[in-house]
Amino acid sequence: MSKTTGRNWPLRLACILPGLALVLWALSDGPMIGGAPGIRFFDGAVLGLGVITVIAGLMPKGFVANYLALFVMGMLTLVAAEVVLRSFFKGNYFAANHYDERVLFKLRPSFDSSFTHIPANGGETIVTRINSDGFAGPELIADDPRPRVMVYGDSFMNAVFTPEEDRFSTVLQAELSAALGREVEVINAGVAGYGPDQVLRRLETEIDAYQPDLVVFGLFTGNDFGDLLRNRLYRLDETGALVENDYILSAEQQRNIALNKHELVLLRVLKDAKKKFAGPSGHFAAFDPEAWMKQAYDQHLREYNEFVVQGDNTVGAFAVDPYSTDIATDPDSPSSQYKLRMMDAVVARIAQETLDAGVPLLAVAVPHPMDLLGGAHASGKINRDVFPNYNPTELTDAATAIFDRNDIANVNLYAPMAAEDVSALYLGGGDDHWNAAGQALGARVVAEQIMAEGLLD
Repeated sequence: MSKTTGRNWPLRLACILPGLALVLWALSDGPMIGGAPGIRFFDGAVLGLGVITVIAGLMPKGFVANYLALFVMGMLTLVAAEVVLRSFFKGNYFAANHYDERVLFKLRPSFDSSFTHIPANGGETIVTRINSDGFAGPELIADDPRPRVMVYGDSFMNAVFTPEEDRFSTVLQAELSAALGREVEVINAGVAGYGPDQVLRRLETEIDAYQPDLVVFGLFTGNDFGDLLRNRLYRLDETGALVENDYILSAEQQRNIALNKHELVLLRVLKDAKKKFAGPSGHFAAFDPEAWMKQAYDQHLREYNEFVVQGDNTVGAFAVDPYSTDIATDPDSPSSQYKLRMMDAVVARIAQETLDAGVPLLAVAVPHPMDLLGGAHASGKINRDVFPNYNPTELTDAATAIFDRNDIANVNLYAPMAAEDVSALYLGGGDDHWNAAGQALGARVVAEQIMAEGLLD
């Protein structure tokens, strides 16, 4: 090796080593780069860049210097772009949830998430600010003398598809403040995808931490029964008692958690751009609301068989919540009976948590729009030939019966919502969530019940 060549090695190594690092990174299947096994588009691009950079380091000195300058400038530009996107636009590309061993997932504190409606619902983008305590809405006020109400539930209570000022919790706060003649603080503790089992586990710590004067527990009867089996947080023992269950996460779910925590925002931007550029694939069949109800029924039977019969403790997707077709159409089936007993046990524990803390509890049964419409909605349709025993009030009646058995003050929103134009209370386009009008109606009815029961002084 000549002295001239030797003096060039620091420059060459400055090019070769980063190139090798890129090659190893591309082959690592790490979450920052997508986490999937094998070489895909982005992995291949990084691998190609790494190989080119290594080869460039073996070229003549002048070429190496010029390439290294361009490489460093490019990397600095990409790092700066990643920092900007992660600082200001992360909510556009990442889920608002993060993994929690105790309750599976919670909202990310101090995080801005965005939800964009489909064109059928106006196409508007709603931005939700998650405060430092992990609740959707404004920051809590320390040492606040106002009466405090905590509203628990799933996406119906979380309501990220509705502007903050129109959400159930906000309207309830206004209604209660007007009724009491003084300001009330209502905390939106709802989380999209939650089941009553997760509400129970949150209450175990939060009721003492936040010391509410009233807890409102919203149960969406359309799918909350099924969450109890999908989440694998509890099971019923041989005596029928509720016991904690040692769940495990599926490999796919572990990968999704890692991606949601570590994947580059730039990669997500590229994936999004690639989808938009490619346009519709044309491989998706038109949605069949009747077929979907049959698929949901089959899924419930499969989940019951896997979890209860076979004892499988593997948790898959966190928020795949199909309509409770089994209970609505065949409440005496083994899967339905198990879930009804389990719901009773979970609700009893929720009631006990609030009773032990000396905090009043009000439970709210929120109906599915399909049930309000007699079994026909854009999100699903009951074929009476397939499900001749379908009862539109079965789910809300079951929830109310469970609340009554556990001596819980409750509201069944089926009748007040059925008395209105149902289509004006829910989103369109196959979305089964209630809109601002539905939430306002629900909040008024709940506020009236709170005052009638004397649950909030």
